[in-house]
Amino acid sequence: MSELRGATDATHDLRRSTVSGRTPQLLWWWCAAAAAVALFALEVALAVLLGPRPGVVATMSLNAAAQVAAAAACFWTARRTRPGDRRWRRLIGVMAGSSALASVATAAAVLGGESPRVSSGWYAVLLVFHGVALAGLLSLPTDPVDGRAGRQGRGSSRWYVITMLDCVLIVGSIVLLEWGTVLAAVVRTGAPDLREFLLSLVHSVSVLILVTAVVLIASFRRPRSPATLALLGTGLLAYGLTSNVFVYRVAQHQLDMPPLSVVTFGLAFLLVFLAALLPFPARAPPDGPALDGPAPAGPQATWAYAVLPYAVLGAAGLLVVGKLSIGTQVDRFETYGIAGLLLVALVRQMVTLVENARLLAGIRDQERELHHQAFHDPLTGLANRALFTRRLQRALTRDTDDASDASHAGDAGGGTSLSVLFLDLDEFKHVNDTFGHAAGDELLRISAERLRAGTRTVDTVARLGGDEFAVILDGDGLRNPRRVGERLAAAIQAPCLLAGRPYTPRASLGLVTLDSPARPADPDVLLHQADLAMYAAKRERTGRLKVYRPDMSPPIATPPPG
Repeated sequence: MSELRGATDATHDLRRSTVSGRTPQLLWWWCAAAAAVALFALEVALAVLLGPRPGVVATMSLNAAAQVAAAAACFWTARRTRPGDRRWRRLIGVMAGSSALASVATAAAVLGGESPRVSSGWYAVLLVFHGVALAGLLSLPTDPVDGRAGRQGRGSSRWYVITMLDCVLIVGSIVLLEWGTVLAAVVRTGAPDLREFLLSLVHSVSVLILVTAVVLIASFRRPRSPATLALLGTGLLAYGLTSNVFVYRVAQHQLDMPPLSVVTFGLAFLLVFLAALLPFPARAPPDGPALDGPAPAGPQATWAYAVLPYAVLGAAGLLVVGKLSIGTQVDRFETYGIAGLLLVALVRQMVTLVENARLLAGIRDQERELHHQAFHDPLTGLANRALFTRRLQRALTRDTDDASDASHAGDAGGGTSLSVLFLDLDEFKHVNDTFGHAAGDELLRISAERLRAGTRTVDTVARLGGDEFAVILDGDGLRNPRRVGERLAAAIQAPCLLAGRPYTPRASLGLVTLDSPARPADPDVLLHQADLAMYAAKRERTGRLKVYRPDMSPPIATPPPG
């Protein structure tokens, strides 16, 4: 089993670790393990050698000692470990302490002359603390198998709910199968006391739910300490199997507790004791699982997690349907049991649907965020070069189509105009060198906001890179694009504060307007023309807008090679 292999590997890693104080901790753990083995051996010897009454007193007293040791280890280590590893220790420690009280009460009752019984009022109280233990198991530090959502403390409440519902479905279905095949016949033959039987049955079910929770965590999560989970699971399994045996004893109206039959309770809490003392590994890195942790589960494990509760429920349902098909009467336990499990399955499905809807909404939000990041500048929030080029191409295509329609209609106007404004901040490197790069970023944001405020929603403002900006001025309703460009030039060059000091930005702006049917089909050509106009404005150093003319030359003439 991969979980047990992980536990063995974790123990080997701890044995090899010789730094940061782990070797002394592991040495103490092996000493505690030797003491636990000695205590268990003593309990078995007393159960075999002593008579029924003194044997029960001795074994229950040693069980109480093991439970007190488990509680003490949980609370002691909770004070010395990391915050994320404390909750489960405290909750499991509460369960161990309450079990110790039940063991002491049973031993005292036997000493007082009462007959040793399987169930009593203390075991009814234990049901509450089993719920506390379930919360502790679900608090064990684990990671999702895919490394994404579901980590404890970050929106994992739905995972807790689904796991608890799965535990109820699986254990309830197993009990229903057990009832329909064996247990019902034993109850009819033994005619037990109804209160005693129901108490022992519910007690066994609650412990089996804890075992199932461990199995689900080990199979479909990535525990930070597989060895700790393996010890807890083994101890709870011993506890659950013994409780299930007692159900059959009560069903046969055998209410006494043979000493040898309760030693496994001590074994269960000795394993909890060792799990609490086991040195816990370091936290996995936040961006993924630990390199030496279990491998991520594949699609088969995901499908198994989704299907397993319904598969066990389906087996119990088939048993009931099979009885009905052959004319066998179904008793009230089976009727109410299958109805209750179907209700739990319905609730589980609804929670799953809500979780799937939440995940789908999260995926859609991520897609929108990625789409926005792909087409927008992260610093200013403006469109980037890719989105600018796409919108300019769409505007050119639309303008060409409009001009063609107008010519077919006999309109000499030739469609609406389209203008592109190119802007470059002057002396931007000087700003970075004088005020710092943070101030340079602030100047870019101020310029972007001024351009956005001075244009319409139908226009496109983009940052092409560095200190270069461009604006697509849509032709609809735009009578004088040059006046708009001059207004933007004045707004960009208004005084502002950078790093707490006054500063007056300088910029060079170039404008190209297409208002004739003969227009370039390539956005790069149009942007190049606006760029030439901008460089003409930069050469004049006036901070004023220049409109593109065909006779404008490039900023630097490159001599021919050779």
